[in-house]
Amino acid sequence: MLQNKAKLKELTAKYGHAVPRYTSYPTAPEWKHDFDQKQYEAAMLRSNEQGNDYSLYLHIPFCESQCYYCGCNVVISPEHGIEKKYIDQVKKELSYYADKIDPKRKILQMAWGGGTPTYLSPDQIVDLADFIKERFGYYSRTSLLELADSGVDYNEHEYAIEIDPRVTTKDHLQALYHSGFNRLSMGIQDFNRQTQEAINRLQSFEQVAAQVETAREIGLESINFDLIYGLPHQTVETFQETVMMVKQINPERIALFNYAHIPSIFPFQKKYIDESVMPNQETKLAIFMSAAEEFCDFGYDFIGIDHFAKPNDALSLAQKSKSLSRNFQGYTTHSGLDMYSAGLSAISDIQGAYKQNPKKLKDYYQDHMQAEKFLISNQDDKNRREIIKELMANNFAQVDIALYAEEFDRLKPFIDESLLSWSYADLTQPNLINLEITELGRFVSRNIASCFDNYIHKAGAHKTFSKAL
Repeated sequence: MLQNKAKLKELTAKYGHAVPRYTSYPTAPEWKHDFDQKQYEAAMLRSNEQGNDYSLYLHIPFCESQCYYCGCNVVISPEHGIEKKYIDQVKKELSYYADKIDPKRKILQMAWGGGTPTYLSPDQIVDLADFIKERFGYYSRTSLLELADSGVDYNEHEYAIEIDPRVTTKDHLQALYHSGFNRLSMGIQDFNRQTQEAINRLQSFEQVAAQVETAREIGLESINFDLIYGLPHQTVETFQETVMMVKQINPERIALFNYAHIPSIFPFQKKYIDESVMPNQETKLAIFMSAAEEFCDFGYDFIGIDHFAKPNDALSLAQKSKSLSRNFQGYTTHSGLDMYSAGLSAISDIQGAYKQNPKKLKDYYQDHMQAEKFLISNQDDKNRREIIKELMANNFAQVDIALYAEEFDRLKPFIDESLLSWSYADLTQPNLINLEITELGRFVSRNIASCFDNYIHKAGAHKTFSKAL
C-alpha cells in the first residue's frame, strides 16, 4: 500500500492543509440558524413516516482529569456526584424523543461518547441503559440471546461505548455487556511513558492488555483502539514500539488520528503542551506511514483517512459491499440512519435537520431544547452530502457532470495524479460518470470529497479544520 512513499510525501505537501472530516454536510461551521422547534419536529415526523430503524447517541462529558491533547467538550471533576443531576437531565431529553419516535422502530446503532462514559458507576450505566430500554425500541442482551437461539444474526446491531482504561473496572465491563453493548473503543493514544506524561494520560500496556482480555472473556469481543500521532516526544522509533504493543493485543479496529494542536481554541494545549518537543510535519508523516504499513502488513484493511479494520470486521465487509457510511462517530456500517442525540453539545441529524445542544452545563440544565447551532439542509445540501459520504466511506460515487461541471474541474488534478479515476456509468447517459478513489487516493479522500463542498470554496469560508495528513 505504501510502496511509493516519496509520492505520499509529495501529497502531504500539496494536500496536507486543513480540510473537513465530513462526518456531516454541511459541516458544523455552517449551522448558523436560530433553532426552530416546529421544523425540527417536522423532521422527526418525516423520519417516522420513512420508518427506518435509527441511531441514538449519548454524550457523557465528565472526566476525572484533563488530557492535554483533548479537543472534546468535557467537564473535569475528580469528585463524583456531579453526574447525578446530569443523568436526570439526559433522561428528560431522551423522554422528549421517545414521545415522538414511532415505538415500532428500533435503535439499530447506539454510541455513548465523552468525556468518559465509564465515569458513571456500573449501577448508573445499567440504570441509564434500562431507562432507554423502557422508553425506546432496544436490543437488550436478553433479546439478543433470544435472537441468536432462533438463528437470527443479532450482530447487525452496533452498540458502542468509549471507555478509559484507567477508570474502567471489571464491574463496568459486566454492566456494559448486560446492557447490550457489543463494541468498546479505548483511548490509547500512545504507550510511550514520556509521551503519556506530557499529555497527562498514564496507562500501561499491561493495564490495557489485561482489560481487553477481561472484556473478551465477558463477551465484549469487538475492540477499537484510538491512537494519536503528532504528540510530544514521539518519534518513528518510539511509535513503532507502541504499534508492536497494539499488535500484541490485536484489536479489531484501529483509528490513527492526527493530533489537532489548536491552542487558539483549546487554551490548555498552549498551557501544557510544549511545542518544542512535538514532532515536525516530516516526522509526523513518517510516523503515520510506518504505522500504517505495519498495520496493513499485519493483516488490517486500510478503510480510509486514518482507520484500519480486520478483514472479517463489519467495517471492512461493509466497505467491500459499498454499504459503509459516515456520521458523527466516523465510519459506520449502517447507512441512512437518522441520529437522535442527547447530552451536552450532542448533535442530532434527523432528515437533514442538524441540531447541536448547548455546550455549557448551565445552559443545558436550563433547557435541553436550546440549540448551540441549527440547520435545515436544502435539497442541494442533501445531494452533495450523499456524494461526499459515498466518496469518503466507499471510495466511489456516481455523479452527473452536467450538474457538477465546476466540481469535476476541481477533481482533475486528482485524476491527473492517479488518485481518482472516472468512467462512464451508462453509455446511453454520457453525463453520468463513476468516480473511484484509488488506493493511494484514500489518504487524501477528504480533499477529493471537498471538491463537492459548496461552502468551503466560497470567499471567506471557514478554514479551522484538522489537517488532512
